[in-house]
Order: sequence, then C-alpha cells, then structure tokens
Amino acid sequence: MKTVLTLVVKEYKLLRSDRVALSLTFLIPILLIALWGVIFGKGDSGPTSLRLAFLNASNSPFARNIEKVLDTTTTFLLIKSQKDDREGEKLFDTTSIKEYVRRGDASAALVIPADAFTDTSLGMRLRFYYDPKNEMEMQVIQGVLTQTIMSQLPNLFTTGMQRRATRLLGMDSGKAFNRTIASTVGRYFKIDVDKMLSSMTDTSASSSENSAAQRDFFKNILDFQTEQLVGKEIANPWATRSVGGWAMMFLLFTLTATSTSLFEEKESGVVLRILASPISRVQILWSKYLYNASLGIIQIIVLFSAGALLFRIDIFSNLFNLLLVVVAAVTACTAFGMLLAAMSRSRAQASSVGMFLILAMSSIGGAWFPTSFMPDIVQYFSKMTIVYWAMDAFLQVLWRGSQFSEIFPNICVLFGMAIVITAVSVWQFKKGHVF
Repeated sequence: MKTVLTLVVKEYKLLRSDRVALSLTFLIPILLIALWGVIFGKGDSGPTSLRLAFLNASNSPFARNIEKVLDTTTTFLLIKSQKDDREGEKLFDTTSIKEYVRRGDASAALVIPADAFTDTSLGMRLRFYYDPKNEMEMQVIQGVLTQTIMSQLPNLFTTGMQRRATRLLGMDSGKAFNRTIASTVGRYFKIDVDKMLSSMTDTSASSSENSAAQRDFFKNILDFQTEQLVGKEIANPWATRSVGGWAMMFLLFTLTATSTSLFEEKESGVVLRILASPISRVQILWSKYLYNASLGIIQIIVLFSAGALLFRIDIFSNLFNLLLVVVAAVTACTAFGMLLAAMSRSRAQASSVGMFLILAMSSIGGAWFPTSFMPDIVQYFSKMTIVYWAMDAFLQVLWRGSQFSEIFPNICVLFGMAIVITAVSVWQFKKGHVF
C-alpha cells in the first residue's frame, strides 16, 4: 500500500509541474463558472430591458394603467417611436410597428387599439405581433405581458358591467342587477359571491385573493389576438435558430487545433527543413492561413448541409448571402486561430487558452443562450466577440431571409476583426518565437 501511495504522490507532483494540465483541471473551470455566474447572477429577477415595441391608441384609463405598469417594470424597455430620416423621431402606427418587428429591431410589439375599451365594452381588445427568433425570450415576454394584463382585467370587467347596468337600468336597479350577476357567476364559476360583489362595488380595491379567484373567468373577457410576423414558413424553427451557434463553436475548435499544429511541425523538424529552402516565415504563415480558411469553409458547408438533410433547414433560398456570412465568419475564426499560435509559447498553452476563449465567446456571444438574458455589461462585451456577429448574421439570413444590405454591417465587422487580428499575428510571427 505504501508503494501505491508513493506513486499517487508522484502523480500529483507531475500535475503540479504541468501548468497546462493544472489550468485545464482547475483554473479554466473556475473562470468559466465565474463568467456564467455573472451571466446568470440575477437571482430570481429574470431578464431586464427586453425591447418591446408599444403603441397605445386608446384613451381608456385601463390602457393607461397597462402602459404605466409596463413602463415601470424592469423586464421591458418600451419602444414607442422610431427614427425617421425626414421627421426625426416618429411615433408608431399599426403599419410601422409591424415593420419594426419584421426588421428585427424588436422581438415583439403590443398594440392597444383605439377601440380597446369603449363605453359598451365588458372586456379589452389587444394585438400582439411577434418574431419568435428567440424562443426563450418570447416565452418571457408573453408571460410577463399576460401577468400584467390579467392584473387589470378584474377591475376593467366590473367597471364596465357597473357602467352598463347603471346606464340601462338606473342606480337602484343596477345594484340589483349586479347582485344577480354575482350570484350567477358564483354559481357557475365557483367564486365567492360576497367577495365578487365587493369588488364590483369598490373598483379601487384589488386584493390578490379576489384576482386569483376571478382569473379563470376573466380570461374569457380578454380579446388578445396574436400574429407571428416572421418565421411562419420555417419547417424546423429550433434547428434553424441553433445551427449557426453550434457551427461557430466547432469551427473555432477545428481552426484553433489546425493553427497550433505549427508547434508539432516545429518539434518534428518539418519547419526547419522548409526554412532551409527559399521560403520565408510569412509565406509559411499565409499557406497555413489559406489552408485553415479553406478547411473551415468546407467544414461549415458540410455542417449546414447536414442540418438541411437532417432537420430541413432551408439553406438554399438565401444561399448567396449565407455563403457571404460563411466566408466572413471563417476568415475571422482563422485569424483567431493564427493569433493563438502566434501569441503562445507551446501547443499546450495555445490549446488551454483557446479552449477558455472559445467557450467564453460561445457563452456570451449567443451560441448557447440569448444575449438579451445577460447583464448589460456582459451584453456590451458580447459585441466584441466573433461569435456574436456571426450568430446574428446567420440568424438574419436563415430566419429572416435578410438581403445583403441588412447583413452588410455584420460582414464588415467580421472582416474588420480578421484584418486586425491577422495584422497582429503577422507581427508576432515575424519575431520568430514560434518557428
């Protein structure tokens, strides 16, 4: 047994002397846990500042109450106007707010029409337009909206019923009518008659107990019409939304591995034999760069083709723009892999640092979960990652069918990142510490 324990101690000594193994075992997991803790460290508060286009065309006090609640909640950032080239800030109308969602400037829009609640109404009419490009975000938006609107319905219904009864029957007969209605509703919907009558005669009181008891009934009072504006024709929404993120992550891993193979070639002596011929270090670098870029394009095309075969992802209706995004994304990822090779002192160091950066970029860049669910500071840094701009471009092309002018900013950013990173890589390679 003593011999076995001695061998165990020997293994720990070897681990301690191997900095790469130590970082892979402890440091990188700790850093990733800390990063994900920042991303999800909101407790039970949920996401904040989700963009919601909003139009209130009604003069009803209940419509104003809904707007006030939505304005004060931290979940939403209400967008009530958009920039117009001729008129500056212009308030939404029904047509422009739907176009705003179609363009992807907001995931959803709530419209309270002018006739949402009239003198003869017992309920409220609302319109909800949405783009489910992000399923998790849409579920949160619909859930919070439903909760907000339902909280206003009990008072809305009882006020409308009192007003109609008073107008048609007079004050005394109206009270008798209210009691009859309360008894009828209580009998068929199993609601306490006295509590309901109390809420009918005192609209300023709104206890959670009463609201809970009446909620099932008041669901029938709300005319909440929804319309999906984008993605209705997509055969497999989940796969279409996800394929870009997974493709980017695997692409980064592949190109990082092939870029750092320079260290293997150095150790095997291949690089020295090449340098003995009339070939410069920069030429070796560019050959590796072109090889990695071509390999990345082949890999990502194969991945998207597999997605089309297995999950019916439509890659052909907007193929030209998809290929443009593929080339831009692969160019940026290739530059990233070459930078790792240029900045690292060994293949093991490049691999460990690369793993951390790839997982970090994938998590904050939107490959795994929506960036809109992250704190503002994380969203700010997410825009500095290759994954964010590539993911956004893939989603625009595959989900929205965007044309070149719409994905042009993403392509410019990706190529811009590639140029800057490549310039730094060439500068580092010229120092000659890699080969």
